[in-house]
Order: sequence, then C-alpha cells, then structure tokens
Amino acid sequence: MENLFTPLKSVLVTAMCAVLAFFAPIANLIFAVFIIFLLNCIAGIIADVVTDKKTFELKKFFHCLFETMVFYVIIMAVYFIGDILLNISGAIQCSTVIVYAILYFYGTNILRNCIKLFPTSRTLRFLYFVLSFEIIKKLPYMERFKEKEAEVLEGLKKEDQENG
Repeated sequence: MENLFTPLKSVLVTAMCAVLAFFAPIANLIFAVFIIFLLNCIAGIIADVVTDKKTFELKKFFHCLFETMVFYVIIMAVYFIGDILLNISGAIQCSTVIVYAILYFYGTNILRNCIKLFPTSRTLRFLYFVLSFEIIKKLPYMERFKEKEAEVLEGLKKEDQENG
C-alpha cells in the first residue's frame, strides 16, 4: 500500500512546487495579506473577549479565515489572468492595489479594536482619525465609494423595515 502512495506523493509535491514557483512574484503580497488578517483576527478576538466580554466564537474565526481565502483567490486570479494576457507587471500592480485596499479597510478595523482596548490612547485615536478621514481625501475614488456605500446601506435598511 505504501508503494502505491509514494509516486502519488511525488507528483503532488512536484505540482505544489510548480504552483508556488508560478506565484513567487506575488509572494510578498500574499504574506502581507496574511499579516493584515492575522492582526485583524487577533485584535478582534482580544477586543471581543476583553472589552465586550464575549466568548471566543469559532464561527467568527472561520468567517475571518474564509474571508482571507477569498482575498488570496482574488489576488492569485488577477496574477494568473495577467500572466495569460502577457502583462505580469500590470497584474502585480493591480494585485498591489488590492492589497493596499485590504490594508486600508482592515487597518482601520484593527485600530478601532485597539481603541476599544486602550480608549485613552491619543496615538491610536490620532492614527484612526488620519486613516479613517484624512487618507480618504488623498485617494481619488475612496470618498465617492464611502458616499455610495452609505446610500446603499441606507436603502437596505429601508427595505428591511418595509419587509420587516
């Protein structure tokens, strides 16, 4: 039985090495996403347990893990499609923009959770203010996105109340 799995194991290892080698140019981006989501997960769990007096929820943890996997797939798909279109540099640039968007949104969430833990920290409140409100002015589409998102959320609330 062991002799049957040895060649299969070799094929799987070789295939995995080929996949990892293909995605090597975006390895730093993948690692950055891992760090962002790890910090977000840790900050969220600690804030829930310490300040909100909630217990650790495995469901919430797996939701965070699943969300991380979705972003991995998006970044890798962009790179893969860029390779097919023979535009690797454009694909890396697009993937980098995605990672910066992840950093912005999850960075504000990490800071919000840290403020729950350290409500008197002026430094954390300042960083949150700059990231939440001042950076929006420097990003061309972010302010418009925030406005549109607020409109959509308001529409969903009205719809829920009407159906409710």
